[in-house]
Amino acid sequence: MPLSPQRCAVLVLVAGLPWSLPAEAQTARATIDAGSILRSVEPGKILGGNVAAWVAASRLEAPTDDTIRALGHGVLRFPGGNLSNNYCWTTVRASDNDHVVWDDWSWGTNVDQYLTFVDHLAVEPMYSLNPFDHTIDGVHHSAVDEAVALAREFTSRGYSGAYYEVGNENEGFWNRMLPVEEYTDRFIAIADALKREDASIRMLGPVGGSYTPEWVDAFIDGLAARNRLHLLDFVAYHFYGGWIAADNSNGIDLNSPQRIARETRQVRDRLDALGGVATGIAITEYNAAIWADDTDRAKFSIEQALWLVDVQGELFRHVDLGNVWITLHTGQDPHSLIDDEAVPPTRTRNYWPARMVYDTFGSGAPNAPVDVLGTSSDFDSSQLTLHAVRRADSKIGILVVNKGASAVALSIALEGSGCADVTGALLDEPAYQASRGPAAAAVRCSGTTVAAEIPGRAAIGAVVQPF
Repeated sequence: MPLSPQRCAVLVLVAGLPWSLPAEAQTARATIDAGSILRSVEPGKILGGNVAAWVAASRLEAPTDDTIRALGHGVLRFPGGNLSNNYCWTTVRASDNDHVVWDDWSWGTNVDQYLTFVDHLAVEPMYSLNPFDHTIDGVHHSAVDEAVALAREFTSRGYSGAYYEVGNENEGFWNRMLPVEEYTDRFIAIADALKREDASIRMLGPVGGSYTPEWVDAFIDGLAARNRLHLLDFVAYHFYGGWIAADNSNGIDLNSPQRIARETRQVRDRLDALGGVATGIAITEYNAAIWADDTDRAKFSIEQALWLVDVQGELFRHVDLGNVWITLHTGQDPHSLIDDEAVPPTRTRNYWPARMVYDTFGSGAPNAPVDVLGTSSDFDSSQLTLHAVRRADSKIGILVVNKGASAVALSIALEGSGCADVTGALLDEPAYQASRGPAAAAVRCSGTTVAAEIPGRAAIGAVVQPF
């Protein structure tokens, strides 16, 4: 049911305190069922990150380590996006898509330095493998052999059972492209070899730029037809809100996060029908948009922050692995969470929405599972969204995103629980633009009800101490 604007001030009594809302405020009600557990997930698996070979290893030193820990990353993906198709880890060389000229990339982070950082953070590695045989200085390099050598290196460092993707967005014209049949054959060759080396290795594919049946479904079908679906541990693809360029009028679509439910259901239904019921779903890159170089439209906007909060809330409910794009990058890139060009690296505007999600849902323990709770409401997801978990410390974490321009007075009923105390954090336009992090939010509780006023275009993270 849509929200209705109130034409007079609303007086809310919460814990005995009068609370007068502005005349333009809207009202909404929701319920969190503390006894309805939809699933249990580790926050660090959902709130993973991406680090790239083009970031100097010196940028991974303090204070970057603590800054990343505060995001709750439990998995770090490497060597980064499209570079994965053109990076030779054994020579630390990289090429354009033609694989003719191979440049020295020793100025960046290599595999040894990446694993040292993974060790230091006590997180799990995820590596995006180059699926292409290649020739460097007249020497042939087999993609399968290099993948096996990498797995041996990981295992020698204590990382048996690591996550491995094959390629990156190989269906896209911006990359070295592969027909889905050929990609499937290469995936099988690499996955077979890796699982002979380490049976506990977890394989991800087809790493599509988005969920498209022509790529994702065809890959799943191809594995099943070859009796190789057992090689696939996670269906992996990427999720961006849209493409923003000078030749279109696109902005950030605040309704697009809700596509995740539909897309993942379609993938799971297909897997179930083919006998892949144990196969998970991973979204290994996500952000609000991809920007062309010819526009700054919607960059560093509060809509981007709201999109990130909402998507991460959806990921807790629907996927098994998630990696935000990108943890460290130049601060001029709106995808970046940490500006690696600053000395020392500093938090960007987009650090704070991701940080607020972990602070609300994670309880400082990325490996401790949380229970995703059932919710219901009288509002539409195009106006407000609500996400809730029972944290590892037994507190209830609540995320609310107000997509509209008007303030909302929200009353949340807790079924099967009561509220002894509550704290709240507010991320709005001023806080986001100042890159100072969320401010304290006026969240109150009384008995089995939590109440808050949420400004327009803002998000609130609330943590409830139950009784």
